[in-house]
Amino acid sequence: MTDQTTTAAALRAAADLAETQWTPHPDGPGICTLLAAAAPSDGSRPDETDLWDAVVTHLDEQMTVAWERQPGRTRGDVAAMLRRAAASA
Repeated sequence: MTDQTTTAAALRAAADLAETQWTPHPDGPGICTLLAAAAPSDGSRPDETDLWDAVVTHLDEQMTVAWERQPGRTRGDVAAMLRRAAASA
């Protein structure tokens, strides 16, 4: 599996988590928590930072907290954004 495929798979896993776990509350879990949960736990790549970088790149360098805390943001919005980031990874 290539790094690109692994990144896409991890972002899709984060999107799945977003559908049930993401919350706009400042105490989370937010996007960074979801990315940490979706990153391989064996120390291999992509790690949480790689996934975060892919998301920020997808958001045209907008920080994830600013994006996810916009009023009216939903779990569906977050999951859809993570899936779009996976598709472009």
